[in-house]
Amino acid sequence: MSSPPPSIDVLHVDDDPQVSELAAIFLERETDAIAVQTVTTPTDALERLATGDIDCIVSDYDMPGMNGIEFLQTVRDDYPDLPFILYTGKGSEEVASDAISAGVTEYLQKEAGTGQYTVLANRITNAVEQYRSAHALEASRNRLALFFEQSPLGVIEWTESFEVARINAAAEAILGYTEAELRGASWEMLVPPTEQSAVDAIVEQLLVGDGGFHSINENVRKDGSRIICEWHNRVVTDEAGDVVAIFSQFQDITERRRQRQELERHRAVVEAANSTIITVDESGVVQSVNPAVEAAFGYSPADLVGESVTTLMSDAVAKQHTAAFERYLETGEQTLDWDYVELVGQHRDESAVPLAVTFGEVHHGDERLFVGILRDISDRKARQAELREKERRYQAVFNDPNILVGLLDPDGTVVAVNDTAGSYIDTPAADLTGELFWDAPWFAHSKALQSDIKSWVTRAAAGEYVEFEADHVTAEGDLFTVEGVFRPVTDEEGDVVSLLVSSHDITEQTEHKQELEWTNAVLSTLLTTLPIGVLAESDDREVLAMNPRLTDLFNLETAPQESVGADCEQLAESLSAQFSEPSQFISRIEEIASTGRSVHGETVDLADGRTFVRSHEPIELPDGEGHLWTYRDVTAQRAYEDRLAALNETAQDLLTAPSRERVVQIGVHAARDVLGLDANAIHLLDADRTGLVPVASTNLVADIIGELPTFTPGDSIAWRVFDEGEALAVDDTHEHPDIYNPESPIRSELYFPLGDYGILIAGSQTPGTFGQKDLVLGQILAGNIVSALDQVDEMHQRRARERELAAQNDRLEEFASIVSHDLRNPLNVAEGRVALAQETRDWDQLTAVQQAFDRMNALIDDLLALARTGALVSDTEPVELASVVERCWANVPSAGATLQVSSKQVVHADRSRLQQLLENLLRNAVDHGGSSVTVHVGDLPTGFFVEDDGSGIPSDIRDTAFRAGWSTRDDGTGFGLSIVQQIVTAHGWAITVRNGSRGGARFEITGVEVEAS
Repeated sequence: MSSPPPSIDVLHVDDDPQVSELAAIFLERETDAIAVQTVTTPTDALERLATGDIDCIVSDYDMPGMNGIEFLQTVRDDYPDLPFILYTGKGSEEVASDAISAGVTEYLQKEAGTGQYTVLANRITNAVEQYRSAHALEASRNRLALFFEQSPLGVIEWTESFEVARINAAAEAILGYTEAELRGASWEMLVPPTEQSAVDAIVEQLLVGDGGFHSINENVRKDGSRIICEWHNRVVTDEAGDVVAIFSQFQDITERRRQRQELERHRAVVEAANSTIITVDESGVVQSVNPAVEAAFGYSPADLVGESVTTLMSDAVAKQHTAAFERYLETGEQTLDWDYVELVGQHRDESAVPLAVTFGEVHHGDERLFVGILRDISDRKARQAELREKERRYQAVFNDPNILVGLLDPDGTVVAVNDTAGSYIDTPAADLTGELFWDAPWFAHSKALQSDIKSWVTRAAAGEYVEFEADHVTAEGDLFTVEGVFRPVTDEEGDVVSLLVSSHDITEQTEHKQELEWTNAVLSTLLTTLPIGVLAESDDREVLAMNPRLTDLFNLETAPQESVGADCEQLAESLSAQFSEPSQFISRIEEIASTGRSVHGETVDLADGRTFVRSHEPIELPDGEGHLWTYRDVTAQRAYEDRLAALNETAQDLLTAPSRERVVQIGVHAARDVLGLDANAIHLLDADRTGLVPVASTNLVADIIGELPTFTPGDSIAWRVFDEGEALAVDDTHEHPDIYNPESPIRSELYFPLGDYGILIAGSQTPGTFGQKDLVLGQILAGNIVSALDQVDEMHQRRARERELAAQNDRLEEFASIVSHDLRNPLNVAEGRVALAQETRDWDQLTAVQQAFDRMNALIDDLLALARTGALVSDTEPVELASVVERCWANVPSAGATLQVSSKQVVHADRSRLQQLLENLLRNAVDHGGSSVTVHVGDLPTGFFVEDDGSGIPSDIRDTAFRAGWSTRDDGTGFGLSIVQQIVTAHGWAITVRNGSRGGARFEITGVEVEAS
């Protein structure tokens, strides 16, 4: 929507007020843009002109005191361009000529009729528009000139052929030319050849289009120097789209570009630096940080900017830093060496980071910043620690009190020896330096030894690693034996620069060797008596020793002493045939022997079903390395572990068993698995001690509670276990033909007491089958079974109680709903009617009160009946259905209704509850069917039906028919069918409502126990 034209304020001057008023009316009617003010004298007009904005003056000519021409001349003195229309009824060519000479805008004579005002309005509008356009153009030119001359940027105005028209002083300063030198010159004069192609493209776009273009290019000054300028070029067009002018603003950014490049170089250096470079302000907040911080501290730069620099410190260091930093800001005191100091930072994962730190302070404008260069010296610290560690190790080796160590020059001159070596000849170590090694007092007793030492030194100086053994003499003259080496020490070029000689006293070792030989002889004797199989072999797979137990375990034909010296691979081949996987046995033997690692408790299986545990240990022998193998039969132990595992699994199954029957089934089958017996060998003696049932029976639970075979043998034993509650293993003689072998009456039996649930009996034809472990396992199993049975009983009792409580809660909730809703309505009616009767003395209101009370009594009676039906049915008896129906009909107000009974059945039910059910169904039929209804009661295969020929119950409301309080009659309580539903549910029956055979309602009660006729 376009905006309205600006208002034109017109000042109309005429000595006739009526003429002015009429002119104002018609001018303002011609256009809303004109607003007219009127005065009667030129003097008043001049005063009005001085106090406000006037866009146009319309003046009469012939006025007292000052005519229109004189008034025009006065206005022109102060307002030379203001539109002035001389509108007069007394005109002439002379007046018109004077008016034009005085600078009138328009000259118009008054005419008859109103049409003249249309002409006057047009003249006013045109004059004001031209006046305003001229002023706007002049203001624009003034602003442009002001911008051109005072712009801090260089400005060039171009001709349409893109030659210089004029430039401002800022452009002269940037380019070094005067305006006179550049006027008429092409742009190419200011652009070097390398840039002209790019600039030419911009010039072409400017010449064919409008708008602006931004560019940065190199330019040439008058003195020939090159500068970089940023240009903003703009084409100015008129309303017709013709180019009026082309302007370019530009500035020299050579220094700014240089500074930016320098800044970018500095930034690149900072970004690429391996050390962390961080800047913080006076408050300790991080202002910038380079990417190296992430490798050193685990933080990205974005994580730290804006955070306190103490983020990179532990709490203790942060506290010290804060105190020192605040002290520096206050006093200028530097408590640390800012040029270099070593501190400990904290990584993001809270680990310590050793740092070498250099500090600096900079001022950027009014901002005071602090720069830190943080170099992670963890590697250097680690190297220093490593060097210290090497030095400690060297000193530890050199000063080892158990080793004689000396450092020699390649010519054999002693550089240093340790105190241990000096102690052997009671000479300070320092006194031995500078002497030839073979002239030392240790070797003075033997010229041959000195000669050998010279030879060893010569060989070591040539780069050979020399091992030796020699006898020396102590200061007391005692002989001792040493074993050692001459080790050449080389530089980076591989030249030998020193010799390290080390040896240790092996006098005791030699003596121990003899003792070891004796010990080995004793161990060899012990091997023959060990209860496990033992095999010792050398590294080259030769049998060194083998005890007789190994021969017995694997049924070897070769005696142990005959196998010594034999090939272990051949022995392994003969053993492998007895294992379940011979090839794997051989490959495993070779793998362990070749790697030489220790193996303990490795299980292997024999083909005959036995299980062995194998262990292997590398051993050091007097003549080299070897291996020691041991084999132990763990078949019985493994079987016991399997039985124990089976028992543990059974415990879990028993905990989740859903019934007593399932508990007994799991328990007796577990007895079979735990004892490893056939299923027919496990029996259950019930709690009454009258029957014995095999576990393998197809229907164990049915056998237990049905007829059981008489059990007489071993009764006294069974009673004892049953009473005392302890597992018992016995061997006894029995003659039971069904479960015992008559030819072998002596058998072993294990009794598992199950408390009030009976006894499990496991039998075996072999005497002495069951031991202490069987007793323990049996006792645990029996306890698990009893606990599981108790848990199932508790679970069933709890669920029954929960169901009963849920049913009670449902009934209570239903009663509460009925009392709060159905009883409240008649109670409110009674209260309201009583109040009306009291106010109006209209005692007829009490009739409605009595009706409300009757309604409440009926509801209370039905509520009591409904509450009584909620109890579970306890006693049922055979009831003849027809006789009960007849008795119920007598209790129902039936008027002219008819009853038909076709039932011949005897049903099992609670007689009083059944009568209540039938009375409610019969009453419901009469209440809804009317006095002429016929009610029919008949038999169903599993129950009976009650139907009528009334209006029936629509199908869409049958689901709600049994809801308490629901009724289709205004005077009904809605509890009759709910009571029926409660009685049906209490009996465990089901009720369905359908359409009757004669169109009424039909109620079918099914699931009833019916006696066969």
